[in-house]
Amino acid sequence: MSTIFYIARHGQSVGNVSGDIMGGDPPLTELGLEQASALADLFKSTKINRVFASNLIRARQTAQAIADQQGLELEIDSRLKERSFGSLEGQTANYFSTNFQAEIDQFRNGSLTEQMAWKVVEDMESFSQLLDRVLPFFNDFDENSQEENILLVTHANVILALLGHFAFVNSYRELPYGSIQNTSYLKIRKQAQNFEIIETLGISKKK
Repeated sequence: MSTIFYIARHGQSVGNVSGDIMGGDPPLTELGLEQASALADLFKSTKINRVFASNLIRARQTAQAIADQQGLELEIDSRLKERSFGSLEGQTANYFSTNFQAEIDQFRNGSLTEQMAWKVVEDMESFSQLLDRVLPFFNDFDENSQEENILLVTHANVILALLGHFAFVNSYRELPYGSIQNTSYLKIRKQAQNFEIIETLGISKKK
C-alpha cells in the first residue's frame, strides 16, 4: 500500500502583499480567501481522507475551506509551520535583499548541500533544520494501512525544503524567488520509506 500526500501552500496573506514579511502570523487577504475556495473546488472530485494545516492562521484558513468541502475535521500540526527566521522575524523581503546581498549570492552559488545548510543569521532555521521537524510528520502514517489521500497546507519554505530533499532540483537556482505560487501544491506518493513526486501545480522550475 502507499499513501498520497498533497502538500499545498496557503493562499495570499496580508504579509505577501506587505513586502513579504518574514515570519509572523498574518491572515489571508480577500484574494487569499478566494484562492482557498478555488483550491477546495479543485479537490472536490478527489477523495481526501484527512486534512492538516500548520498552526499559522493563513494555513488554517486555507485548509479549513478544503476540510469543509470534504466534510472533514481540520487537524493542526505545528511541525508544518513556516521556517523560523530568528532575529530577522518581522523584516521584509526588501530589507533582506538590501542588507544581505553577499549572503544571498553565497546561497545562489552554493551546492545543494551547502544551500540546505545555509542561513543568514545563526538563530534562523536552515532548510536542513526545517526538515528535521517536518519529515517526522510523514512517518506518522503507516504504509501497511489502507491507502489514503492526505492533504496538508503549509508554507513556501517548507515546500522548498521538501523539493530539495526529494531531489526535484539539483540547485535552488532552479527555484528562484516567486517559484512557489500561493495555493500551489506538490503530490507525493509514499511507499514504505520511498517518496516519489508524481505531480506539481503552480511550481515554476527554471531550466
